[in-house]
Amino acid sequence: MATLAKVLRRADHAVDLLSPLYGHIDTVKLALARRLTKLEFDLGGRRWSCELYTGRNPDGVDLTFIGNEEVLLSADSLTGEGGQLEASRVGVFAKAATELIAQNADNYDIVHAHGWAAGAVVARLRAALPDLPTVFSVHDASEQGRFDAADADWLGLGDQAIDEAGITVLKAGLLTADQVTALSPNYAHRLQRPDSDHPLSEVFREIGSKLTGVRHGIDPAFWNPATDGHLPARFDPFDMDGKDKCKAELQHDLTLPVRNDVPLFGAIGHVDDEGMALLAKIGPDFLRNDVQLVVQLDGDGELVAIYEELWDQWPDRIQIKTGNDEAFRHALIGASDFIVVPGSEVPSDNIQMLAQRYGALPIVHREGGLADEVVDCEASLKTGSGLLYDEPTTKSLLAAMQRATAAFANNKAFREVQSRVMRLDHSWERTTRLYERAYRDAIAAHRS
Repeated sequence: MATLAKVLRRADHAVDLLSPLYGHIDTVKLALARRLTKLEFDLGGRRWSCELYTGRNPDGVDLTFIGNEEVLLSADSLTGEGGQLEASRVGVFAKAATELIAQNADNYDIVHAHGWAAGAVVARLRAALPDLPTVFSVHDASEQGRFDAADADWLGLGDQAIDEAGITVLKAGLLTADQVTALSPNYAHRLQRPDSDHPLSEVFREIGSKLTGVRHGIDPAFWNPATDGHLPARFDPFDMDGKDKCKAELQHDLTLPVRNDVPLFGAIGHVDDEGMALLAKIGPDFLRNDVQLVVQLDGDGELVAIYEELWDQWPDRIQIKTGNDEAFRHALIGASDFIVVPGSEVPSDNIQMLAQRYGALPIVHREGGLADEVVDCEASLKTGSGLLYDEPTTKSLLAAMQRATAAFANNKAFREVQSRVMRLDHSWERTTRLYERAYRDAIAAHRS
């Protein structure tokens, strides 16, 4: 969201970024000033008072953070896991945001809300400011914000948010926004398919063409192998020698055999990701080949133990790094020949774009949310930008990784495809144009 605000500002749009003031946000570091006048309103049968912190970042984006010591400062995020406290957090922010936007309504052409909790803002705005167009971006449709019907007074979302299971904030946002976007065209299509098992699949189908997929870009200033300070050597599409040095350095640091003639597969995920569990299942068959696999796994528990068992058996072919170290993430992507992203339906972090940017071919599920940016490589490697597997099964994933191993053996052609994928356009400028179209469509739909 912050990057989108930055690129919109660069495109000469005036942008105000509005967010809850969570406990981890450093107002001093952001050079925020606290307004003397507090924002006061009634909600849930009582009076609330919120502090406002404002500023402007170096990109020229105006910042406003809404703080309340009782419910917002005590949170690190809005989880939507039910309960009156979480309902009050969502309700207080949504009510405060609506009041603040209403006070300055003449300054806004459109409101763009991000994430399930912002669906509450969209629904409240439709009731309070019916003339203000809205766009609602769904990042992960599995996060819905479900609450008991008893919490209705806190949320104030209207009848459209209520069903037999209680209140669903995401549903309210979907039904009241003028335009809805998902982070991938493929992901948007999957949410509306007749065979979708998503709890809100009927709602996604109901909104029809109002839903579009808009793929976010990556920040080339932060993800650039020619300037990345986390890499031991730099490289670009025209001089790939530095990538070989990155690979050798990572192999050395992880006590893997330092070999440039063996394909290095990287995988990054969380212990709760089904895809990471799927990858572990094919480990015994995959690691019988002359390959290397490095897994960065966030979290702990049984899945870590399974990967450690693989390491016990093949210490010269697999290494596991636990945690979420950002520097290691850069180093792993920079060193890898392939990045495996198994079973990732939600396109949340654009790992496939990062892989391509660093000359690593992504391996993703054909029906997943990451497949929009991956064209399956054919055998000669003259076309394609990664490898796709057809089914979320061990057989299908193993076959794709074995195809990748064969592709690596075609050394000259593989180096050419690495250079080719590094030159793909993953810029935010393309994303900006798509959002500008969504804004125009929202304004037109609102007027009609």
